[in-house]
Parts: sequence; structure tokens; C-alpha cells
Amino acid sequence: ATVQTLQRKHEGVERDLAALEDKVATLDGEAARLAAIHADHAPAIHSKRDEITQAWQRLVQKAQERRTELESSYALHRFLADYRDLISWMSDIRALIAADDLAKDVPGAEALLERHQEHKGEMDAREDVMNACVVSGQALVEGGHRGAAEVQAALDTLHRDRAALHALWEQRRVLYLQCMDLQLFYRDTEQADAWMHKQEAFLANEDVGDSLDSVEALLKKHEDFEKSLAAQEEKIKALDEFATKLIEGQHYAADDVAQRREMLLERRAALLEKSSQRRALLEDAYKYQQFERDCDETKGWINEKLKFATDDSYLDPTNLNGKVQKHGNFEQELQANKPRVDDINALGSKLLEQEHFAKPQIESRVDELGSLWERLVQASELKGSKLQEAAAQQQFNRASEDIELWLSEVEGQLLSEDYGKDLTSVQNLQKKHALLEADVSSHAERIDALREQAEQFIERGHFDADNIKAKRDALVARYAALDKPMAVRKRRLLDSLQAQQLFRDLDDEAAWIREKEPIIASTNRGRDLIGVQNLMKKHQAVMGEMAQHEARVEAVRAAGAALRDAGHFAAADIAARLHALHSTWTQLQEKALQRKQDLEDSLQAQQYFADANEAESWMREKEPMANTQDYGKDEDSSEALLKKHEALLSDLEAFGNTIKALREQANSCRQQESPVVDVSGKE
Repeated sequence: ATVQTLQRKHEGVERDLAALEDKVATLDGEAARLAAIHADHAPAIHSKRDEITQAWQRLVQKAQERRTELESSYALHRFLADYRDLISWMSDIRALIAADDLAKDVPGAEALLERHQEHKGEMDAREDVMNACVVSGQALVEGGHRGAAEVQAALDTLHRDRAALHALWEQRRVLYLQCMDLQLFYRDTEQADAWMHKQEAFLANEDVGDSLDSVEALLKKHEDFEKSLAAQEEKIKALDEFATKLIEGQHYAADDVAQRREMLLERRAALLEKSSQRRALLEDAYKYQQFERDCDETKGWINEKLKFATDDSYLDPTNLNGKVQKHGNFEQELQANKPRVDDINALGSKLLEQEHFAKPQIESRVDELGSLWERLVQASELKGSKLQEAAAQQQFNRASEDIELWLSEVEGQLLSEDYGKDLTSVQNLQKKHALLEADVSSHAERIDALREQAEQFIERGHFDADNIKAKRDALVARYAALDKPMAVRKRRLLDSLQAQQLFRDLDDEAAWIREKEPIIASTNRGRDLIGVQNLMKKHQAVMGEMAQHEARVEAVRAAGAALRDAGHFAAADIAARLHALHSTWTQLQEKALQRKQDLEDSLQAQQYFADANEAESWMREKEPMANTQDYGKDEDSSEALLKKHEALLSDLEAFGNTIKALREQANSCRQQESPVVDVSGKE
């Protein structure tokens, strides 16, 4: 405050100096004026002026030096004041940081950390002030201030206390965090202890149930209990890992943490062991109750089936097959349920081997069930044997009736007069007949089996042996009588197939002739020489096809003639179709020859027209030379024209042979008129 007062006073002096500066300037001007007026006093005036100027300059310099000294002193005192404030503040905050005791619970630890963080916020808020103080102090030292040593000492103290404060804060932060971790560990271990105490009480229950439902309910509860154990396992594991982390992190309460962790893990292991033992006991109880239930159900089922197995229904011949089938189903049911009985015995044996707590009861039930099952099996076998004896003759009679019905169906098919209306239907009938032959052949084994069965009945002295023998002989005779009609129908179907194949071939040839007929019947003879030549080539190709196809026509005619001459049942139809084929084929050949002649005549005429046109063109070319009116203007030109004319006469004389040949060619043409082009017959 004193330095600031001195600075304000100095500022007043500087304002006075500013006003005085104008007076000094005025005196300097006045001195110059007086020296000019009073030349004899000029040296004295100048001397006085210089004295005043020097005094003024010394005064201004001292004022500036005074100002600098005051500013330097102000900076020093300001630094020292800030330094003392910061030192005092750091002392106070250190006391606050070091004053807090460690917490006894999680909320206390959280509050402790929160207050500690507030101290850090206050420290961070002072950083700018502290940095500014350090900067101002360093500026004083670097500027060579007279109090530089004191300033440097203060800076060193400031740096040291600052570092100590931060170190203290960090040390307490680590301590508080460890305190927080410890309180969290204590809280979680206490919760785990309380939870395990509750589970231990659950496992102390010795009830194993007295029925399957009650055991299932206990198992369901135990499964829920195990799920809760599994869910808690993650928490215990996390606590174990947390404790390990605290111990390895050299926590101040590491020994206590290790001791609590060990107790927790031992208690958890004991809990898991008790849970496993309880589950094993309940599973044994469940197996026993299942065994008891299965024994009761199976015993009831066996007693029910014994009623069926010991009845005398086989004495009544009514619906024997149904009874046999029903008994077969019954035996299948027994076989299907045998694994059920075996499983019960196996389960009982397994429980006995494991020294089950209900061993006497299990032994008694196993013996009882085995005795009942053996009785049921023996009764079923006895009844089945008697039913088979009663059903044997009935099966023979039914099998014989089936064969008789089948023989009637086959005999009816062999009497059919349908031999097919076309190739496809004949082929289908042949396939059907082949299937019938295979069916007849396949029935030989059934006939033999019935014959052997009948012989066995006869050998054993069956009460109805005469009827069985008569039925056997009748079946064998009817079956043997199928051979002749089978062969006859097969032959007739083969003849029908040959006829239908011939008819198809005849239809194919007729279609081929119809396809070629429009081409051969064309009246188009060509417009010019090239057109006629092209038509000739096409017609030659058609005639080539006819020549190649003639062998096919002859083959079809020969095949048809062979069937006709062999006395085929369709000989009349075959003869009519062969005649139609011969007629259409002959007409096609005649039309082809006529078409060939017409095209040759047209070719001859078109060749003449082409040659005549060429001659006319030559004559038109020479005509201007013969008709010219130029006879030359002098002897030389006339002589040249004469030579040209003589050459023309020579050419005309030679061309006369060409004209003569054209006349002879025209006279030799069979077609004396220009051919009329048939546009509709264009190929």
C-alpha cells in the first residue's frame, strides 16, 4: 500500500513536470529573443539558458528513474504478497486434505472421494494464479531486481510446496480409492455371506418326496436353486478377482481381504458340495419313484393282457382270420412292450448295484414283475398255436377262391375280339398281353403252393380231404387250359401289328407323294434362260428324290403283297391300299416326265431368244455405220471411209452364218410360241 501511495505522489510530480516543461520551453524562447536584442549580454543569457536546460534534463531523468524504482518495488511487493497468499492457501488446503479420516462404509467412502475431488477442483482453480505468480517472479529474477535472491528463494519454496501439495493430494486419492474398494469388498462379501446362509438353510431340508410328483417338485425347486447358484457364481468370481486385485495392488488391508476371500471361497465350495449331494439324493429318489410308477403301470398292463391270452376264443370258428390277426397284433404288442419290461428290470438291477436306499422294495418288485411277464408270454404262445391250427384250412379255401376269380378274369380277357384299330392300340394290346402272360406265369408258384398245401392236408388226414382234392384238381386243370388261347391271341395280335405297320407305311408313302405332287405339277416354265435353268436344277433334284424313294415304295408294296398272299385276315383292305399306292405313284412318275419335257422345251426356246437378242444387238451396233451420209470431203477421207465400209461388208458376210444358224435353231424348237409364265405356279 505504501508503494502505491508513493506511485500516486510520483504521478502528481510528473503532472507538475509536464506543466513545467512548457515554462522551460518558454524560457528557452525568451532567452533566444533577449540574446538577439541584447547582444552584449548574449553570452550570459545563453549560459543561464544552458544551466536551466541541464537542470531540467536532470530533473526529468531523476523523475524517470524514480518511476522505474517505484514500479520495480511495486512488482516485488506484489509478488511477495501473492507468494504469501499462495503459501497460506496451500497450508490451509493441506490441512483440509490431511484432516479426513478413512470411511467405515461405501457412502462414507463415496463422500470422502467427492470432498477430495472438490479439493482438487479448488487446486485446479488456483493454478492460473500460481502460474502468474511464478511468471512474475521469474521476470524479476531475469530482470536483475535487487531483491532477486529473495524472489528466487520464494519461487523455490513455492515450487516445493506446490509439488508437496499435489503429492499429498495424489497420496490421499490413492488411499481414499483403496478405502472405497475395501468398503465395496466388505459390502459385497457381507451380502454374499447373507445369501449363502439362506441357501445353506435350503439345503438342510431332508425331504426326498413320497411320490413322483413330489420328487419332481423338489427337483424343480433344486434346479431353481442351482440356477440361483450359477447366477451368484459370477458375483463370487468377481469378488475373488476383486480381492486378488486388491491384494496384488498392495492394499493397506490386504491381509484382512485375503482372510475374508478365503473364508468366502471355502463356504462357497461347501455350499456347492452340499448342493451336488442334495441333487444326487433327489435324482435317486426320482429314479425310485419312476421305477415304482413303471412297475405299477406294467403290472396293471400285464394283468389286463392275461385276460386276453387265457380265453378260449379259438374254439369258435367264426372270424378266425380276424382272431389270428388280432392275436398277431397282440403278440406284436407283447414284443413292442418287452423292452419296457427289460428297461424296468435293467433299471432295478442298476439301482441295486448302486446300493439304493430302497433296495429291499426294489428287489421285491423286480421278482414280482418277472414272474408275471413269464406267465403272460407262455399263455400267448399257447393261444397262438391253437389259432393257427384252426385258420389253416380257412386260408387254403380263401387262396383257392382268389385263384378261381383270377382264372375267370384271365379267361375273359383271352375271349376278347379286340385286336386294335391302329398301330398304337395294337402295340398297347401286345403290352397288355405280355403283362397277362407274365401274370399267368407268376401264378404258377401259387398254384404249386396250393397243390402242396392240399397234399399236406390229405397226408395228415384232414376231415375235408375229398373236397380239398377236388378243388386242387379243378384249379390245376383250369390253369393248364390257359396255354392254347394265350398262344392264339398272341398270334392274332402279331398279325394285327404287321397289318397296322403296313397301313402306317402306306399312309407315309401317300403323304410323301402328296407333298411332291404340287412341285411336279407346277406350270411355271421360267421367264428367261437363267430362270429355266434354275427350274431344271430343282426338277432334277426332285426326280433324284423320286428315284431314291422308289426303292422304299417297292419295299412297302412287296411287304403288303406278302401279307395279302399269305391269307391275312385283312387281305382285302391291304389289296385296295396297295392298288391306290401303285396308281398315285405311277401318276407322279408320269407328271414328272411331262414336267421334264416341258422344261427342256422352254430351255430350248429361251436359249434361242438369248442368241437372237445378242444378234439384234450386234446389228444395231453396225447399223449407224451402214446408214451414214458421210462420203468424205477429199480423196483421203473417202478412201478411209471406203476401207471401213469394206470391213463392214466383210463382217456382214461372216455374220450371215450366224443368222442362218439362228433360223435353223428357231425351226428346230418344239415350242414355237413364247412360253406363258404362270405366276401362281412360281417355285
